[in-house]
Amino acid sequence: MIRPALIAAALLGAAPALAFGPPTRVAPEARIRNMTEYLEAVADPQRGVYIRGYTGQWYYARVEDGCARLTHSAALRFNPSPGGDFDRYSTLRADGWRCRVASVVESDGPPRRAR
Repeated sequence: MIRPALIAAALLGAAPALAFGPPTRVAPEARIRNMTEYLEAVADPQRGVYIRGYTGQWYYARVEDGCARLTHSAALRFNPSPGGDFDRYSTLRADGWRCRVASVVESDGPPRRAR
C-alpha cells in the first residue's frame, strides 16, 4: 500500500520537469567567449536565443520570465557580463527591451522550420 503511494508521489514530482521545451538535453552551464564575434543568432520567441559562436558551436541562452519583445524578427543586441563573456550573468536587448539571461548551455542549434 505504501509503495504505490510513493511511486505516485515521485511521478507527480517529476511531471513539471518534463514539461519544459528547449534545450532537450541537459547540459552544464557554458560561456560564449568573444561574443563580439558571434556568427549567427536565432530567436526562440519569448524564451531564449540560439547563438552560434565564432568557433561554430551553437549555444542556447534562456531568458528569465520571458521576454515580450523577443520575436523571430527582433533586433538583438548582446550585453556580456563584466568579464566579457556571454553567460548567465549577461543580458540581451530585443527591440530595446532588456532581458536577463537565466542560463547558457551548449546546443545542437535551432530546430528546422517546416516549409
